Order: sequence, then C-alpha cells, then structure tokens
Amino acid sequence: MKSKEVSVARLTALWGLSEAGLGGLIHALRIPFTGIVVGSTAIILITLIVYFSERNMRVLLRSMVVVLLIKAAASPHTPIPAYFAVTLQGLMGAFLFSVLPGIRLPAMLLGVAALLEGVVQKFAVMTLLYGKSVWTAIDLIAQKAAGELGIQADIHASLWVIGVYAVYYAGGGLVVGWMAGAIPENIARQLENLDHVPQVPRAETVALPLGNARRWRMRRLLPGLAILAGLVAVYALAPSDAGGVQRSVYILLRTLVILGVWFGLAGPWVRRAINRFLKNRAGRYGHQLAEAMGLMPHLHALAVFAWTETARYNRFVRWYRFVALLVTLSLVVDPDQMPFKD
Repeated sequence: MKSKEVSVARLTALWGLSEAGLGGLIHALRIPFTGIVVGSTAIILITLIVYFSERNMRVLLRSMVVVLLIKAAASPHTPIPAYFAVTLQGLMGAFLFSVLPGIRLPAMLLGVAALLEGVVQKFAVMTLLYGKSVWTAIDLIAQKAAGELGIQADIHASLWVIGVYAVYYAGGGLVVGWMAGAIPENIARQLENLDHVPQVPRAETVALPLGNARRWRMRRLLPGLAILAGLVAVYALAPSDAGGVQRSVYILLRTLVILGVWFGLAGPWVRRAINRFLKNRAGRYGHQLAEAMGLMPHLHALAVFAWTETARYNRFVRWYRFVALLVTLSLVVDPDQMPFKD
C-alpha cells in the first residue's frame, strides 16, 4: 500500500478532478436528481482522505483548499455557489469526523448534511430570484387542481414540494454516507490483496463524456428560465381582478433586475474576492497544488479506463463502481508507469 502522504495527495487530486471536470458523466448516465450523485463523490473522497490520513483534520482542510485552488485554475467560470459547497463539505467533514467515533456514522451524517445544504441552497436561490411568488404559484396551481376535483381545502402544496425534496435528499444522503463509510475498508482490503498492478490502456483510445462547457452552462440556465416562464404564465392567466397581469410583469422585471445586479455587479465582485483569497493561499499550498495538477492527465487516463470497465452496469450502480475502481487505480497505478500499454 502506498504511504499515507501519497494516498492523500492522489485522493485530493481525484477530488479536484471530480469537482472540475467529471460532472458531464452524470448527464451521460441520465440520472434523475443528479445533485445526489455529484455530492456523493465528494462525500466518498472526503471519507477516504480522513481514513488514509488517519483522521488528521488538518490534512482534510488542506485538501479542501487545494481542491478550491484546482477549481479556480481548471474551471475559472465555476458558479460561485460551487465554491461554498466545497468549503461547507470540507468544514462539515472536519467537524463530524473530529467529534464522532468510527467512520460510518460521521460519513452518514456528512451525507445528509451535505445534500441538504444543496437543497437549502436551491430553494434560497429560487426565493431570492422570484420572491414568494414562486411558492404562491405552486399553491395556486394545487388549489385549482383540487377545485377541479371538487376538493375545497386550503392546500399548501409548496410546503409539500419542499418537504418531499428534503426527505428525498436526506434519504439519499444516508445511503451515500453508508456507502462512503463502507468503501475505505473495502478499498484497503483490495489494496492489501492486490497481487499485480492493473495494466491500463492509453487514454486516447476512449473519450470521457465530459460535455461541452457552453452546453453545460445552458443546461444550468434552462430550469431557471422554465420556472420564470411558468410563473409569468400562471399569473398572466389569473383573473384580471386578481391583478395577475401586473403580478407577472412584476415577477419578470424583478427577476431580470436581480440577474442584472448579480451578473453585472455582485457576482464579479464576489468572484474577485474569492480569487484574491485563493491567490493569497496559492503560495502556501503551491507544492500540493502543483502535485495535484501534475496528476490530472494521469487520473484522466485512469478515469477513461474505469469508465469503460464499468460499462456493463446501469446508472447509480455504474457510478459507484466507477468511483470505487477509479480510487483503487489511483492508489496503485503510478504516473511513472505511463505511457500505458495499448
């Protein structure tokens, strides 16, 4: 087995790669509620870093900063909330693994907390963009549907939407945390029983479905535009005495103003602040960052191999098998073995 320093360095680089470039795999798998799968990779890697560093939380926090630096260097147009998500995952992981015994329990709690943070972030952004109108519209639609069925009741469907969404993600967090808690010992056992280093084909033979950056950003924008169009339609079709048209115009103008302020003023200022903060730490973590960035081509080649090797599995199973195999390969296949055999 590799030394813990080498193992942590490779896991950190793998975490950075997953944050900066492997999101397109989720869309290739066409998995619903992709936030669970994206977050699960970080949870698994954080748990592995804790395990291989022998629960050294300073090492985990250092890895978190290196991952943030990788995101800034490899994906300069990363959405600002993504930086906060990585930071919260790292801080929550450091706290939970430092105060709770074992691996599985803190991993499960980290899974729940990390995925629920994503839910809170989504609903907070929706409320900021559209105001209470988005929740009122959901209630209006539900009440109208109930009226068509002859049901006269004050239905708060928006609370049900939030509740179901939160329960779904919390349940997903428990499952992901349970898997994350089990994977370190499984991988350690595989490493101990490994009698030879796998031979990996050249990365050029197969392409990872990483996706187009512009198309990726468009996919992120489409749900928001669909919600805005739906809100405008709901209020525009409301009875004239209810002020529906005025409400729809208000929602449209409010959203456009907020987007203009964010993308024109607040967003660039926050991004500059983040970049300045990371730049100040780049010197301190320069060696770790250079090491991680140097491993990127190597890990990409291993990811190609792991992706093709898990092609027989479906969706969620394939993603978990892919991550487990990629972690194992990253810990046993040395960069100096490249170029790999054809």
